[in-house]
Amino acid sequence: MHIGINALYLLPGKVGGAETYTRNLVKWLLAVDPHNTYSIFINEESAGIFEALAPGIAVVPCPIKATRRPLRILWEQCVLPFQVRSRKIDVLLSTGLTSPVICPATSVLVIYDLQHENQPQNFSKVYLQFLKSIIRASAKSADAILTISNHVKNDVTKYYHIRPEQIEVTYLGVDRELFKADRAPLTREMREKYRLPDRYLLYAAASLPHKNHARLFAALKHAKKQIPALKLVLIGARDKGEDTLAKEIRRLGLEEDVVLLGWIPFEDVPSIYQGCEAFVFPTLHEGFGLPVIEAMACGVPVICSHIEPLIEVAGDAALFVDSLDSEAIGKAIVSLLNDPSARAVLVQKGYQRAREFTWEATARKTLSFIESVAGGAAASARGPQTPS
Repeated sequence: MHIGINALYLLPGKVGGAETYTRNLVKWLLAVDPHNTYSIFINEESAGIFEALAPGIAVVPCPIKATRRPLRILWEQCVLPFQVRSRKIDVLLSTGLTSPVICPATSVLVIYDLQHENQPQNFSKVYLQFLKSIIRASAKSADAILTISNHVKNDVTKYYHIRPEQIEVTYLGVDRELFKADRAPLTREMREKYRLPDRYLLYAAASLPHKNHARLFAALKHAKKQIPALKLVLIGARDKGEDTLAKEIRRLGLEEDVVLLGWIPFEDVPSIYQGCEAFVFPTLHEGFGLPVIEAMACGVPVICSHIEPLIEVAGDAALFVDSLDSEAIGKAIVSLLNDPSARAVLVQKGYQRAREFTWEATARKTLSFIESVAGGAAASARGPQTPS
């Protein structure tokens, strides 16, 4: 079987967990599957990534940029189907929320979340209608859908009225080569490279409205009343909300207490996790919450929002807080940092919880689902068989 991977959406350093998912899925699919052939369709910004990451995959460069999203969508809808046909692709796995509505191959779509349905206030009216139209059309036309949590699966059935049996849940994983508790401690060179303070909390998230940075800043202000030396380090793509973050930091007088690092190389991320006193994840909306289990894998205690996807992923291994209550977040931070025994319990539970999520398992379950969908599509194309 020839499996095509549609990664035309990928914008390195800008799409967060979706990039981590695609990179690791491609790497592990080729590692666990010696039988099928793979091709990946990429944009201009992703040149050079997959040749090194997954030797053996056929990389198909397309003359488009992910930053020009309308044109990228147009290419995906009008040109990609012809590429799929000419390359004799049997199954097209689209890993970026959208896929060709008319596809000559069996179409499997990955949906990470439906933020545009759950939190429409975060989008302009025009862009919201665009997202609703193209994602709905992609979902309705796909032969099958992969989601990254049961919460997202329930959203897809709720908003798009797609039968649950058409949807498979494949959790994300942890890169064991990067995120592990037995790594060397944070070095002085790394601390100096990123201007890391002696005592800091860490939050890994793009500067988007639903990431709830403002309440975390207010929570830090509360926590610093009892732990004056405490700082906050932020990593993640700098997006459209970066100016708002900077204004809020100035308004609260936290210019010396918040370190904005933006996107940093993958290989440096675990060291920054390991240097923090706690990982705080007060997001208002998630499909999965990959940084939570990455922090757990590094042996870091986690404080996170009491929302369905994070409850599903973290289990009993995190300290949950009301993400709308800055004072409650601040109190949870102080309580955890001042209680070594509670920290130790969370670290141990988190480490065990993170071991349940592997990219190998994600790849194997994805492959099994793709093969079952392809088999069902082939049977449907043949039609009912009459006995001889």
